[in-house]
Amino acid sequence: MRLAAPRCFAALTFVLASGAACAQQSADAGGARSAAPKWSAAMSRQDVRLGQVDADHDDDYVYRLPYAADSSFPVIQGYGSKLSHHGAERFTVDFGMPVGTRVYAAREGVVVLVEDSHGAGCAREDCGRFANFVVVLHSDGTTGEYFHLDRGGAAVRVGERVARGQRLARSGNTGFSTAPHLHFGVYRLGTDGRNESLAVRFQTRAGAIAAPRSGARYLND
Repeated sequence: MRLAAPRCFAALTFVLASGAACAQQSADAGGARSAAPKWSAAMSRQDVRLGQVDADHDDDYVYRLPYAADSSFPVIQGYGSKLSHHGAERFTVDFGMPVGTRVYAAREGVVVLVEDSHGAGCAREDCGRFANFVVVLHSDGTTGEYFHLDRGGAAVRVGERVARGQRLARSGNTGFSTAPHLHFGVYRLGTDGRNESLAVRFQTRAGAIAAPRSGARYLND
């Protein structure tokens, strides 16, 4: 599979596999420059900073639901759900789906991080480091992040440009997880180096929705 050239942003702080090239371009543009260590499965997503600092999200963009067309899955946690969707995770969504379900890109972008080597999952927060995931960098500097994926299920590689609706991976039950599901969120990197989730709209067969509700099912367009 041919890899597309990495896309860099002025304030992109960390991109794996594009490494020094992005760091140098960032420095030349006056952005923050940082070392780009190689990713290791012993690391966790929180160990790296991805995206543009304080990115200006395109609020006009309506995201695709991250599963196959003409299908629907129950929302087991919507925005602000009490179990775990609070703080930085307030505007994320958990879709209940069987292990092995195909996961598709909700928005086009460039793959900047992939982990699919883990096979463990449990209902303790310390299992979070065993989550498999794919991170896609969007043109506005935000990231779309797909978590709890199946072991060996990634269908994309770092540096690959993906289209909206392109297959990314298989869903799973890895990391901090009480049941098989897909966790999806759009994030912005803060000036303090921490991610915050952003409220986004999703396109459904019945029209756009602004806040996915726990217990609801939305038919994909």
